[in-house]
Amino acid sequence: MIYIPFLFFSILTVYLWNKHKGMDVCVYMSGLYAFTAFLCIVVVLGELAGDGGVMFDEFIMEISPVPTVLYCLFITIGIMPFSLLYKKDLKKITNKNPTITMALSIFLICIAFLNLYLVAGSTMEILSGDLRSVRLEHGRGLESPADIKAQSLPYIIGFLNYFKVSTLLALPLFFYYICFEKKPWWFLSLLLFASLSLPIYGIQSVDRTEIVFFGMMFISCLILFHQYLSKKIKRILNLSLIPFALASVVYLGAVTEARFGDRESGSSGGLVQYGGQNFLNFCFFWEMGDFNYITTEREFPLYNHFVLHKDNNADRREERSGQQGFFMSVFASYIGDVMLDLSPIGMVIWCLCFFVISMLVFKKPHREELTLGEYLFFFYLSAIPIFGIFYYRYMSFHYTFMLIVVLFVYITDKYKFIYSRPEEESATDL
Repeated sequence: MIYIPFLFFSILTVYLWNKHKGMDVCVYMSGLYAFTAFLCIVVVLGELAGDGGVMFDEFIMEISPVPTVLYCLFITIGIMPFSLLYKKDLKKITNKNPTITMALSIFLICIAFLNLYLVAGSTMEILSGDLRSVRLEHGRGLESPADIKAQSLPYIIGFLNYFKVSTLLALPLFFYYICFEKKPWWFLSLLLFASLSLPIYGIQSVDRTEIVFFGMMFISCLILFHQYLSKKIKRILNLSLIPFALASVVYLGAVTEARFGDRESGSSGGLVQYGGQNFLNFCFFWEMGDFNYITTEREFPLYNHFVLHKDNNADRREERSGQQGFFMSVFASYIGDVMLDLSPIGMVIWCLCFFVISMLVFKKPHREELTLGEYLFFFYLSAIPIFGIFYYRYMSFHYTFMLIVVLFVYITDKYKFIYSRPEEESATDL
């Protein structure tokens, strides 16, 4: 059974590649699942199970046909709506309300500077210290220096800090402006800086996730917009991103060595376990999960936070792990997380709802034009299957604020707001 996901998603990737005449976002998604399925085979054949987040013991591994079929089927259902968008057919992205878009861009840049204020005093100290100790302390629930500093902010500014995760939207806005509108380079540089807020903040907890997430979403934007980038812009992007890429590789290598260096399998084995556990852990959840415990704090985080006062935090995950009888904070793909929260039936309903919502946004295949709101919605939804090779991304109530921002742009895109000066209105009345 361990070979089936790799064969299935490899065939799906080749099929989508041929259908789309090259690399597209849906091909990228399917390729990610084919790659992680290959790493799953390496985990099993290399006897790397039972460690590094892989829940199955290498001596007791039962992979049955039912979870294998469900995994392949519902991952595919999540990918298929994105196959409606062909980059070779897309001619332009329209912006009916440039004032709203500019206001959003400036807002995200301001949030990025707030984030910089919070991390500026402690980032270098963390990077020069014991990364392993910082990571272990964070895993125990200890707050980072930036988190402590944020608590001293005035209430209004502290509330705005909730929009920190929304700064990721600066990434698609950056690509939109650089391809379809002429904006000064200082403004575009600030947008790109804003999009890096989460990776910068992730250093506080010696986290690799945010850098990996940013990289994965950057690639998805590059795939879609590559055809619109001039040679000059590509050259500038390459030169500006090389230092960031090198710094990221050094940082990721240091964190990986700090976390996995003392294991028998070493850092390389830890990375394989890191990337190849999703299918195995999905099957483990299927076999061992107690689905009498239904909870929605990851699927409806805003409601749970403000109404039920329940969050997906370290204490809650420890409580739920005790209920389940196993450690649940592992990578089981996004559908694995949903299944453990809502039961298999709930997972089916959730995946079908995600499919319907995505289809309503994309409407039809071979579209030649998207509104900016539709593209931001496309970007927001695409993060679920793209980063879903690890876990369900939007499990915190902070991400609901990001969804509200996307919905606001999406809805206002349906109308064109015309702003007129008072003297113009008086002249019209005459």
